Amino acid sequence: MARMHEADPRWIVEERADAHNVNNWHWREMDATEWSKKKLKNLLNGLVIEDKNIAACTIEEITSCDGEASVSNRKKKIICFYEFELKGKWKGSLKDSDIKYSGLFEIPNLSEENDADEIDVVVTFGKDQRKCDELKEFMRTRGTPAIRAQLRKFCDALRTECATSIQLPTNDDNNKKKIAMNISSSKPDLEKDTNLQEKTANTEAKICTKKLTMSETFMTSADELYKTLTLKDRVSAWSRSPTSADAAVGEAFALFDGNVTGEYTALVLDEKISMRWRFKSWPAGHHSNVTLSLKQTSEGAEIHLEQSGVPESSTEATKSGWKNYYWRSIKMTFGYGASIL
Repeated sequence: MARMHEADPRWIVEERADAHNVNNWHWREMDATEWSKKKLKNLLNGLVIEDKNIAACTIEEITSCDGEASVSNRKKKIICFYEFELKGKWKGSLKDSDIKYSGLFEIPNLSEENDADEIDVVVTFGKDQRKCDELKEFMRTRGTPAIRAQLRKFCDALRTECATSIQLPTNDDNNKKKIAMNISSSKPDLEKDTNLQEKTANTEAKICTKKLTMSETFMTSADELYKTLTLKDRVSAWSRSPTSADAAVGEAFALFDGNVTGEYTALVLDEKISMRWRFKSWPAGHHSNVTLSLKQTSEGAEIHLEQSGVPESSTEATKSGWKNYYWRSIKMTFGYGASIL
């Protein structure tokens, strides 16, 4: 314990830039969709792919960029989520030829789940466009690596340029910058090490998941249990939190003061409830898929849960949450059986 008038420096926050989130420990999240779309267009529009002995091509424009992105900070760690599908136009000509060709390209799988070398680039000609197989092959073999290199720059920029706005400077940052500058000046090959560190960080940001299965029996009928899980008044009762509407396909829900959120994806009366489901502390934008199957047995109504996409680090906590905040609470609220031991 600190002596009188000698406060523990960890608790002195008034003079810290990160006073309201010391050491960037708590979860912060920011929508990076618009920033990402603008960055992708800047990186790709006007990109030149050229070999003086074969051909020269240019990316004319990105015609569509559909998807979303977000960046989050948790325990001083940056987590990036992005998923985009891009379409665009290119033009080019072969060496010593005056014929100009125009074509199309598509990038269907730009996401944090794929390394830059795994991103697909599909090169085609439109129905009304003049075709040239040699130029198409040039764009496929030379253009794809060039495009991937630009997409790698986007991934790095999302983590560095964009994400810096959600991390507040700490008291140690200036010292770290000085150390980094000294190392940089004494080690000219540090860029290779930095690239390796960034690649490692990207790998760590990937989410390892597990599938969770559980079964529970309630001393009631299957139709009553279905109502208990879908009617807003009953849900509000056992969850101890206000619920805005009865369950319906496409209807969003929030329980336990917003700690659990999601959306109903399928409902079969008295038989099945499917949801996109996430816990507040999970990585930004990550949802699991939950299916609750109800069956009438001689002992009562049996519910079987299957939940895929649960972050590995949260498996036990999620399982405990279902037992304590769903099953136990429903039984205690409506008298559907003894409490779970």
